Amino acid sequence: MLVIDKKILTFNTKEVHFSDNPFDIDACDFLKFCYCKNKVDVKGFTSKKEYTIVIDLTQDLNTIWQNMDKKQVRARINHAQKAGIIIRKNEGYEKFFQMYKLFIQKKGIKSFFDILGVGSTTLESMKKNGTLFVAEYNDEILIGTLCLEDGSHIKSWISGSKRFEMDSSKKKLISCCDRLIDWEIIKYAKDKDIKEFDMGGIWPEEEAAKDIEKAGINNFKLAYGGKVISYNSYQKYYSKIFCLMSYIYGLKNLVSR
Repeated sequence: MLVIDKKILTFNTKEVHFSDNPFDIDACDFLKFCYCKNKVDVKGFTSKKEYTIVIDLTQDLNTIWQNMDKKQVRARINHAQKAGIIIRKNEGYEKFFQMYKLFIQKKGIKSFFDILGVGSTTLESMKKNGTLFVAEYNDEILIGTLCLEDGSHIKSWISGSKRFEMDSSKKKLISCCDRLIDWEIIKYAKDKDIKEFDMGGIWPEEEAAKDIEKAGINNFKLAYGGKVISYNSYQKYYSKIFCLMSYIYGLKNLVSR
């Protein structure tokens, strides 16, 4: 189990990963359990069913490789390797952090109270909690993925790239780098005897059918040959003030769409 602490203004929040069930934790104003395997009812917690793609790492590497789509994944991994892309682990956190901030800005992703400059994942949290993989080309980081891990699982947590800053040829190379990073994550995890690679959430079919971008994200992850798994995420507010502020923020985002 991994607990990530985050400070939002004067409020203490906690985000828990790799737990089968939710439970109360002292000294926090907001608590979230991400992707619990068990569906349970715990007083004060609300739950939401979510979906993700999981690759079984108990398979041998060749089987995992063959299960990947030849054109969408394997060919792009080969292209990135032939282009001389270098994958580095736990290097370049500062450069990745700056790239990630610009990436979410260009995508229009806003975290809670982002207007005040707080609430986003910090560089210190990335270094403390994550395992970073970056793809480098001619001494320039083009894309990176920050993973969370415990003894049995590894999960894609945060990704960022320069695809909004590059021309079409570089964008294609970044796409190939993305696949190569995932392949290196798989090999790294197998060397550590980790059992599962969680590629991160996918959209429900009914939502993906209405949105081209969401469908593209789903198709990208499904091409790796993993299994669609349903989990339950839980959250609980201990502070009524924080709950109200979060509700108002949610309304603001809904209105601005």
